[in-house]
Amino acid sequence: MAKCLMLLLSFAFLLSAAGTATATPCHRDDLRALRGFAENLGGGGALSLRAAWSGASCCDWEGVGCDGASGRVTALWLPRSGLTGPIPSWICQLHHLRYLDLSGNALVGEVPKNLQVQLKGITNMPLHVMRNRRSLDEQPNTISGSNNTVRSGSKNVLAGNDNTVISGDNNSVSGSNNTIVSGNDNTVTGSNHVVSGTNHIVTDNNNNVSGNDNNVSGSFHTVSGGHNTVSGSNNTVSGSNHVVSGSNKVVKDA
Repeated sequence: MAKCLMLLLSFAFLLSAAGTATATPCHRDDLRALRGFAENLGGGGALSLRAAWSGASCCDWEGVGCDGASGRVTALWLPRSGLTGPIPSWICQLHHLRYLDLSGNALVGEVPKNLQVQLKGITNMPLHVMRNRRSLDEQPNTISGSNNTVRSGSKNVLAGNDNTVISGDNNSVSGSNNTIVSGNDNTVTGSNHVVSGTNHIVTDNNNNVSGNDNNVSGSFHTVSGGHNTVSGSNNTVSGSNHVVSGSNKVVKDA
């Protein structure tokens, strides 16, 4: 609790410095970097941000904190601001930045390593950049990591854990704890997936599969629907017109 309070007080000090720098515009290099940062963002929040970030006194801008003496930007705080797109490389030009919070936005990518060292190595403050959901418009895409959301598309390659595929076809999904809400002809490997739709190929263990015409192999799956092909052991199968091979099956309504 004391550590969190110290971090909040430190950040409040960094932002409060912006108020003392109103007589002097911020450093021109930081002004250029912030403008480039805003121009490369998308979403409704970016439009609002560009409208609010006007003039040359960037130390007065929303979410920007500066050193009162030098006018250099030391803090950028824009959580839950409706920002989308890739994390702009312009933030690497903020060489005096000590605190960054972009959490709660739909930004894609990672903060560059040199900036992570700059932020955490100098101030020991935590880097508040959350894993972000990805909304994919162009296919095919290769997605790795955790907690990604694929809303639509086809022929994507998705690896990692705790990902959600809301719709789309012909995706290759591997890892654990992924959820495929709808779609067809996906290839799913790993464990603890929840899969619905048709014509999926599902392998490994502990998956929950519903839909039709799926090919399921492995163990400890729960399969429902119709016309599925199930092999392995210790699977629970309900529905009709399944082709079941292996041992220890519980078959209902066959």
